[in-house]
Amino acid sequence: MRRSTVARDAPVASTIFAAASQVTAMLSTSQMAMSIPLPGPLPSGRFPRRQFAKGALIKQPEDRTGNIYLIEAGKVVAFFLGPQGHDVPILELGAGDFVGDLSAFGSDEPATYFQAIEDTLVLVLNQGQFLEALRNLPDFAEFVAKTLCRRLRTMKQLYIENRLLPMKTRLYAELIRHSVRDGRGRLCISPMPTHAELARRIASQRETVTKQMSQLAKMGVIDSSRGLIAITDEAYLRSEIRKALGFIGGQ
Repeated sequence: MRRSTVARDAPVASTIFAAASQVTAMLSTSQMAMSIPLPGPLPSGRFPRRQFAKGALIKQPEDRTGNIYLIEAGKVVAFFLGPQGHDVPILELGAGDFVGDLSAFGSDEPATYFQAIEDTLVLVLNQGQFLEALRNLPDFAEFVAKTLCRRLRTMKQLYIENRLLPMKTRLYAELIRHSVRDGRGRLCISPMPTHAELARRIASQRETVTKQMSQLAKMGVIDSSRGLIAITDEAYLRSEIRKALGFIGGQ
């Protein structure tokens, strides 16, 4: 199902940190809106990077390395495997998010799989390095706290949607959540996800998503004729979501 082979270490040059023990190195990537404060020099003197091809598993329950991965570029989906072998997505992670961070606090994380859904580049820290940075670098600790809070807000919103919204309105919310504005101010999703991928995200069936997407196209709400999904009537989608959520939608 999702048991792709984990990609091998890529021969990418490691980040070199300054010599002073209190210096915080700043690493930025093209897909991040902010710089990530990283730990200063540790015994290894550097943090290796790894590349994972689209479809590769980055971390799975039987992984006992204890490594924590900081996503520099790409996207990762976290999911469980259901009793029948089908996956149950939890949320998507992107640049600036961590994979495996909860295990550093000694918590028994549920049997979670993390899979690259795009070619993904990560920075690798072991638990000792991660915890040392939290204790000694306030900027890094604040960054981790904000990352966890952002993840909690997203999961709260997904929980509310799954409890209250019918399937088609969950699809509307998913389209808006994963879109970005282009130069004309329109919300667009590129590359265009398949209907199977959209169905996976909202716990539905591909055929049902195909029917709803066709209906939205006929209504002129979306346009997928150019290799991406352009939302041409954003107001309609947001109005339908607000009506379904009621007062909660304004939070």
